[in-house]
Amino acid sequence: MIRSFLAIDLPTAIKERLAGQIRILSPGTSGIKWVDPRQIHLTLKFFGSISTEGVDKISVSTKKVTLDKKPFSLTLKGVGGFPHIRRPRIIWAGLSRDLEALLKLVEELEISYEQIGIAREDRSFHPHLTLGRNKTNQPNEKLFQRLSGWVEEESEPFGVEEIILYKSDLKPFGPVYNKICSFPLIGE
Repeated sequence: MIRSFLAIDLPTAIKERLAGQIRILSPGTSGIKWVDPRQIHLTLKFFGSISTEGVDKISVSTKKVTLDKKPFSLTLKGVGGFPHIRRPRIIWAGLSRDLEALLKLVEELEISYEQIGIAREDRSFHPHLTLGRNKTNQPNEKLFQRLSGWVEEESEPFGVEEIILYKSDLKPFGPVYNKICSFPLIGE
C-alpha cells in the first residue's frame, strides 16, 4: 500500500517567502510544530493508503482532467488558522489570484475520482498552505496577535503548470515526499 496525495509544488522563491513568514510567526509559540518550508505544498486531494492498481486508476483519471486544463497563476495572500484564529489547530498561508481555475480543477478531479470509487472529501476545499500544526488546545496570545495583525500583502504571482501525485513516507523526523508522477496542464 502506498500513502499518497495529489498536490501542487511551489517554486523555491515562494518557499523562501513562506520560511520568512514562519520565522515571524514562530517565536514564543511552544506546542506548535512548524512545517519545514521545503516540504510545503498545496494539497488538492489526500488519498491515504492505496494499492499499486489504485495509483494506476488515479493516474488515468487525473490525466483525463489535466489534458484540457490551462496553466494558471496563484499568489500568497494573508495568514490565518483553522478552525479559529484564536485557537488554531492549523496555521496557514492563504492564496489568491486565479482561484476560480484552481477550484474548477479540484471539482473536476473530485468528480473523476468518484467515478473510480474514491469518495469525495467531506469538507469543501479551502486552498491554503499549512505552515504549522498546534499540538495543544491552549490559546496562544502571541500567535493570535501575530496572525490578527498580519498585513495582507500579496506575493508575486507563481505559475501552476503541473500537479503531482506524491508518495508520503512517515519517518520519526517527519514525512518524506517522493514524486510518483506528474500531470502537466497543457490545455489551450
